[in-house]
This record gives sequence, structure tokens and C-alpha cells, in this order.
Amino acid sequence: MIKVDNLDVVYGTKTSRNHVVRGVSFTVAKGETLGIVGESGCGKSTVLRSVAGIEQGWTGNISLAGKPIGKTRSRDELMLSQMVFQDPYGSLHPRHRIGTALAEPIRAMGLGDGWSKVPAALRQVGLPEAFATRFPHELSGGQRQRVAIARALILSPEILLLDEPTSALDVSVQAEILNLLADQRDERGLTFVLVSHDLAVIAHMCDRVLVMQNGVFVDEMSKEDLRIGATHSAYAQELFEANFL
Repeated sequence: MIKVDNLDVVYGTKTSRNHVVRGVSFTVAKGETLGIVGESGCGKSTVLRSVAGIEQGWTGNISLAGKPIGKTRSRDELMLSQMVFQDPYGSLHPRHRIGTALAEPIRAMGLGDGWSKVPAALRQVGLPEAFATRFPHELSGGQRQRVAIARALILSPEILLLDEPTSALDVSVQAEILNLLADQRDERGLTFVLVSHDLAVIAHMCDRVLVMQNGVFVDEMSKEDLRIGATHSAYAQELFEANFL
């Protein structure tokens, strides 16, 4: 479903040059959940933003659903993947009601006004239809992230890109959001890429995990590797111990 070859992202020039992503390659099968872990600033979110089409300063090759994708994308290409961001409050317009936020992707793609799909979108993430008239500040953090997930799903994408989707939430709410995502993945046959610094979240959700350091992948771990703590690089071992010991 996703194929990335030799992805490179560089910001700035000369003395201010920052080589954020350094020629990474990976694939994700249909229905698979791939995790990417690493410390802040290692480049994992930049990889996600490049696949999503938000970051356009990349070089290399990206294919989605078997089709090469360029920096400028058609409507159909944009609808293949959607992204859920780390901060559910920052990703929702504070002056737009929830219904407006959910209908916006439909309008942006020229598929109608979107309002008819709002009630079902709220119900599928466990929120009452009446929330359509509320503003983001009237919802809890977990409820806002449910709205963000509903907004990502309303275009029926095949791929969901998740950038630290639970890190801004209370621990008590994190499991609810992860279970919601898992349920939607299984019901819709979705393909996930989940970026996180939390190996417990990765172990709960992912079939496979790539460990990133300084813009490159330094390890790959299976679900069984995660379960038993089997790493293949010193950095991955250090990361694992920091998360679980």
C-alpha cells in the first residue's frame, strides 16, 4: 500500500543546512500497521508529512496503492491518505463548530457540502450527534482527538497516518483512542503508519516497527521482538530500556 524509496528531506542551505531525512526506504503492506519510533527531532514526523503530501521539499520516490505520487497531487491521490496530528486542539479551528470541521474535507474535495455525513462520522467515533454544534474548547482532549479521527476518516481513505495521536492525552484516555483506531482499522481494512516515541503504544498497535536515529532507520523489530525486548542495534536497545525499565 505504501512504498518509499530513498526519501531525502533537507532544510536550509550552506551553514544552515539541516539534513532531516537521509535516504530512507520502507514498504507497508495493505492492512498492516507500521510503527516509527525515535527521539524528538530524528525525522520521523517529516517522513509522515512527506507521505501525506504536507511536506513537499522531499526527493526520492513515494508510491501509494501501487501508484507513484508526486509533490503535487490530484484529488484522488489526496484522498488515498489522511493524517491525524499530535495536538487535537491545535488541529481544529477554534472558531469553527465541530460539524463545520468534519464537513470541511468533503467541501475541499468538491464532493458536496458534507453536512449529511457529519452525524454518522460522529457516531462512528463514539460521540453524540449533538456535538456537531459545539466548539473545540467545549470538548475534552480525548473527545477532540475523536473528532480529529472522524475528520480523517470522513473521506474514506485507505491509509491513515498517525503522528503521536495519544501523546497530548491523559493516560486514562490513551487506551480508549488506541482501541478506537484499532477498531476502525479492522472494520475498514485500513493501513496505518504510526509515529510515536512511546514503545508501549507501538507494541499495542503495530505489526512491525522501524527505529529512527538522526534521519535514518537503524533497526527493524517485529511484534514478537517488541514483546520479548529483542533489539538489533545499540540505539534501539537504549530506546527500549528507557521506555520499559
